[in-house]
Amino acid sequence: MAAPKKKPWTKQDALSCIPERNPGIDEFFPKAGGLILSFPVTYKPFFIGLQRIFRSHVQKTFKRKIQLDGLGRDVWSLLDGKRDVRSVIKAFAGLHGLDEKEAEVSVTLFLRSLGQKGLIRIKAG
Repeated sequence: MAAPKKKPWTKQDALSCIPERNPGIDEFFPKAGGLILSFPVTYKPFFIGLQRIFRSHVQKTFKRKIQLDGLGRDVWSLLDGKRDVRSVIKAFAGLHGLDEKEAEVSVTLFLRSLGQKGLIRIKAG
């Protein structure tokens, strides 16, 4: 018997989720502003195999860096593991004098990007 299909999330479900930073991410604040996030990434098996051929020491992970601008830094600073997405959007809109709908589009796209990179995880609200 097939497992029952999961009910798709509604917009309200998504906005009530709580984004939190994944551990192991290092933060650097360059003098020019913004924020650099450094995080470990695992090599794919193909590249580990290549390393075994050409190197005596095999590295299974490497550090990747992403530079956030001031707006990205502001959203990142709002991710405390307690605020839901709706609260992050409201706070971001207030910081930058934006309409909440404008902020919603920008913040949700940014959070999706962070999630795809593995920098945040989302807890059900």
